[in-house]
Amino acid sequence: MQSSELGEVTVMRVSEPQEIASGVVLMTTGSGPLASNVYLVRSGPSWAMIDSGWAASAEPLRAAVEQLLGPGEVPAAIFLTHLHPDHSGAAGTLARTWKIPAYVHRAELPMAAGRYVPGYSMPLDRWLVAPFVWSLPARVRRRIEAAGDITDVVHGLPRSGEVPGLPDWAAVPTPGHTPGHVAYWRSKDGVLMTGDAVTTVDLNSARGLLLRASHVSGPPWYTTWSRRTAMDSVARLAELGPRLLAPGHGQPIAMEVVPRLRAAAAKEKAQRMARRRRIAGAPEAA
Repeated sequence: MQSSELGEVTVMRVSEPQEIASGVVLMTTGSGPLASNVYLVRSGPSWAMIDSGWAASAEPLRAAVEQLLGPGEVPAAIFLTHLHPDHSGAAGTLARTWKIPAYVHRAELPMAAGRYVPGYSMPLDRWLVAPFVWSLPARVRRRIEAAGDITDVVHGLPRSGEVPGLPDWAAVPTPGHTPGHVAYWRSKDGVLMTGDAVTTVDLNSARGLLLRASHVSGPPWYTTWSRRTAMDSVARLAELGPRLLAPGHGQPIAMEVVPRLRAAAAKEKAQRMARRRRIAGAPEAA
């Protein structure tokens, strides 16, 4: 439910660090359908984290990061692509432990208190999560909201698109999955971290969720605020000309990145037009 959690039931595993580009390290929290990627980015002598995974991954992720960076070293900041629990769930715990700031696009800040915001909701919220949470006693709802509240550590990203402390990177607005979703872009070598704006596993099919086969697509529709806006963002990301796509879900890819992004956007556009024809009662083109 947006940035809140229904409670931690287990500790999630964290994968071994993997350097996927110069100064870019990938770690995956969780496994199977719950797997979510976290990245560490080096800028000069310091490091920053991009996304933080689920709340249940906070402790193993803390230990893995501190082991990687060395004694006494911690990231300088956490930069979030958006406020959904599989990407920002551990941000509060890690930021407080390390005494560092977290950043997100300013349009995401209304969700930082961990409360349900109707204007930001997506299908899963409306169908399942919100009805369930509202069925709980008020004291339980308050505890859930408090667990997801990161207003004490989160800040809005600069409107200029700059990423504080990471001069080689830019925050690129990619609204759709959430109103303030951003991707992180390093133009000098074409590295693009897409969060949920683009995934390399099909989260919209049972086959994709179970088999995790490589497939470039937009975000999962059941957790997406605006499907059309999301696919417009995919098309805009293709125009950047990325050479390495580092998604929030799935493995990074470095082959035919731009054609695959364009194909994903074109497929969704064709499907959208077909839906409109069906609704209008017009025959579909052969």
